[in-house]
Amino acid sequence: MDFNVEKQSLSSCRVIREAKAEQSVDCDITLPDYCPDIKSVLCCEVEPGVTAVDITGNRITAVGNATVKLIYVGDDDRISCFEQSCPINKYVEMSSLPEDNTMLVTAKTSYVNCRAVSPRRMDVHGCIAIVFSALSCETTQVVSSASAQGIQLKQQPVQTCNSLGCASKLFQMSEVIPLPEGVQSAKSILHAQALPVITQTKNVSHKTLIKGDLQLSVTLCSQDGEVTKTEHSMPISQIAELQGLDENSLCDVRLSVSSLDVQLKPDENGEMRRIDVAACICAVVRGYSKVSAVLLSDAFSTVNELELQKDSVCEEGLAAVLDETFVNSAELDFSGAAVGRVLDAWCTDLTCVNSFADSQLDLSGAVTVCVLYTDAEDKPCFARRRVDYRHKTDINADTYDVNYEPNICVSGVAVSGKGTQLNARIQFNASGCVFTRKNHLAVTDITQSGEKSKDNLSAITVYFADKGEKLWDIAKHFGTSVDAVSRRNALSGEALHDDTMLIIPRS
Repeated sequence: MDFNVEKQSLSSCRVIREAKAEQSVDCDITLPDYCPDIKSVLCCEVEPGVTAVDITGNRITAVGNATVKLIYVGDDDRISCFEQSCPINKYVEMSSLPEDNTMLVTAKTSYVNCRAVSPRRMDVHGCIAIVFSALSCETTQVVSSASAQGIQLKQQPVQTCNSLGCASKLFQMSEVIPLPEGVQSAKSILHAQALPVITQTKNVSHKTLIKGDLQLSVTLCSQDGEVTKTEHSMPISQIAELQGLDENSLCDVRLSVSSLDVQLKPDENGEMRRIDVAACICAVVRGYSKVSAVLLSDAFSTVNELELQKDSVCEEGLAAVLDETFVNSAELDFSGAAVGRVLDAWCTDLTCVNSFADSQLDLSGAVTVCVLYTDAEDKPCFARRRVDYRHKTDINADTYDVNYEPNICVSGVAVSGKGTQLNARIQFNASGCVFTRKNHLAVTDITQSGEKSKDNLSAITVYFADKGEKLWDIAKHFGTSVDAVSRRNALSGEALHDDTMLIIPRS
């Protein structure tokens, strides 16, 4: 007897292994001769950057630099700054990883403490947390159909997104930028930050083309102590490879700055009027193909005994592709430290959680606003304030199981006012794919284990069914077909609307 089973592949990309490591930052900073003595420390930050990931056997090594940035008031009562780099070289071991895994590495400063040992020396202690995440595609073979004499199938069509996998790429960007006309020659760089913005993506055979800009903002301190800010845009044009991509694929592309090095450089006249920028950008690409699939939730045969294997599979549908900008305003309390003039502001330590309810994706978290300012006596000061934010966006989804891996960044910050109350206006950008998830218990394999015994079957059986019972369950119990029960009792639909006496025909 012919017995044919048809199967279909469903795949999803998941973090299959994760490991964490810590690297200490211990350095003794001695100021060079051209820097003034330290009168008071305003700010000390450690910015880690991973520029390469090396995989040798079971060992995964993150390589990069941690830049220690010191902003202080010198003995001339002006703002000064100095930075020093420490190497990052940390590894973890992961065994039995699949060959097609993608390794993502992120680094974040856990804490930093600093102490002025003398007017020329700083003692800095900190810790960097490094997370190694291995991603891989997991494929499940599900039965979509089967053919044999007397076989009964309970099928469910679904629309899902099959994962094509994940790819990551580190690429370098560099440019020497002249200062705009009217901006004084710089003595030092107080703060620099960069934001990669995607303007266009295009899929071709096994590749995605990424176009965008690296938006750079640099705060400078001039020779006379004045603070100015300059902005510049560097074009991004990259190709990332991912097997299986084509023009019909869906891509979730995310860019982040892995490291940023900004230095002053003299021009042809010897004046510090050039900015030398070197950035390492990480591109993470996840690809999906939309497929129509048929899941088999149950099966039986009126002729043969069947053995079913079942497993939980996920139907993952695209709910939305986010690219939203929203603004959060907050009052910053400076009681006891009245502000005379705001010199610069930036944000660090962004967190985000998300939830879904009432057809809305709720994004919330907090961010630290760093403010460099002068007090009422025009003395330089620095402060940090933690600010909460929240944003809701409508999502067309018919399930409460919505999956979104937050991709939130601060795209701009402005702090205004003076005295004891300042106003912070923070601009955020949220991007990435939002998916709905429904779990199904699906048949992954069917085998026949012999013919059914029909010795105890009557030609017709009377069954008193309760309201709500399903015809499938009744037919399966008595070893007949759903169509036979429906026709014999003039029924329609999947379940009974009332208590009913049924005549169960022999198949």
